Amino acid sequence: MTRKAISLLLCITTLLCSCQKEDRNGDLGGFWKVMQLTPANKAGIDCKEKSLFWRVQLQLLQIGGEYARFGHSGDSLHLQLIGSYNSCLKDYGVYKKDESYAVLHLDRNGMTLKSDSAKIRFKKF
Repeated sequence: MTRKAISLLLCITTLLCSCQKEDRNGDLGGFWKVMQLTPANKAGIDCKEKSLFWRVQLQLLQIGGEYARFGHSGDSLHLQLIGSYNSCLKDYGVYKKDESYAVLHLDRNGMTLKSDSAKIRFKKF
């Protein structure tokens, strides 16, 4: 390869790498494992041995195999599922197509959310 071709390749690579979108979700961004789920008026369910994850990236939230748009402002999180509701999402603490949660705790290690339907405790991965 000539010097000119190498320079052009480096330039293109640099441009492509610099075009990534920045995740502005702060502590909310990343992978969250459901550790405990407490449905309303029921005992808590230990979920440590289950593979139940929420993934927050850019403007999407992936819950299991489903996707949702979300809004996070201070101590509240609102999600709206894209597509129809899947009852399997109850295992993840999602009981409706549109769900609002109070953010009881959020830092880079853990998160606790509470809706009318359930309280969910997460660990960040």
